This record gives sequence, structure tokens and C-alpha cells, in this order.
Amino acid sequence: MLDNVRRDLSRACRGNQGGVVGFFPLLRELFNPGTQAILVYRFGHWVDQMVPGIRHLGRLVHFVLQYFFAWRVGIFIHVKAKIGPGLMIHTWGGGVFLPNTTIGRDLTIVGGGILFDFAARGIGDEVTIGAGTKVINRARLGNRVRTGPNSVVDADVSDDCVVFGNPGRVIGPLPRTKRSA
Repeated sequence: MLDNVRRDLSRACRGNQGGVVGFFPLLRELFNPGTQAILVYRFGHWVDQMVPGIRHLGRLVHFVLQYFFAWRVGIFIHVKAKIGPGLMIHTWGGGVFLPNTTIGRDLTIVGGGILFDFAARGIGDEVTIGAGTKVINRARLGNRVRTGPNSVVDADVSDDCVVFGNPGRVIGPLPRTKRSA
């Protein structure tokens, strides 16, 4: 759990605090509602794997924290979701719902209004979700997928694609970037 939290916080500081990682950027990031919701999820996921007596007490604490943060910032991440390290939520406005599904590493959520149906089959690695995106009908997003704002994805999206529109259509592959030697 601590490795995932460390990776989440490091990535969030680089993404939300101008690329700077240090004490004061970390302190500012801990007041970011998206980061607070991620930390509550990580705590709940950790508690869910404990022995029964401690798990029940921990679930009670997690329930209160999750209820408070879901109400305060509008971000709900199901405790049974399996999310890899590096989750980053840029939004301050909330409206993010991530269900019980498998999510790869380095997921970036750019804005609010994100909804994944409980039937969603998963999200790959290094995916960026645009504001207002909805994923329905047992759809799966592959690795390195980008969704445009207000897209409705109702079918599987293969790796390295950009999706826009309602219904979501693949508009092309991700542009290749030159890698330095």
C-alpha cells in the first residue's frame, strides 16, 4: 500500500504542483480533493485485506471518511476496485465515480463528470480520461488511451487510441513522440 501511495503522491506533485516534488508541494497536494479521495481509497483497500476483527473496525473508519469526502468533493472510488500505482485526479469539482473494476497504473482523470458503469471491464495503463467521459456497456479501455471531453464509450477501445464523441469513436492513433537516446 505504501508504495502505491508514494507513487500516487509523487505523480500528483509532478502533475499538479508544476513538476516540483518536495515538502511544500507535497503539503499543498495533500489539500487537493482528488488526492484526498485517492488516499481514502488506498486506506480502504488496505483495510479490506486485514483480518476480520481489525477489518470491521477499519471499514467503519473508512466508511465515515469515504462518505465525508464523497459528499465534500464528489469523488467516489469503490473499495473493491483494483487500481495500480500512479492514480492522479486533477479535478476540484468532483463528479468522479470509479466502480469495482481493474484499473492499470498511471491513470489520469482530467475533470469531473466521470462515470464508469459497474459493468465496465477495466482500464489499461497510462490512460487519460477527459472531463465528462462515460464508459458503459461492458467496455474496456486499452493501454495509453485518451478520451475527449464528454465522450460516451460503449465499446472496447484498443491500445494507443484517441476517442471522441457520443457515441465514442476512435479518431486515430496517439501521435508518436520522439524518444531521446
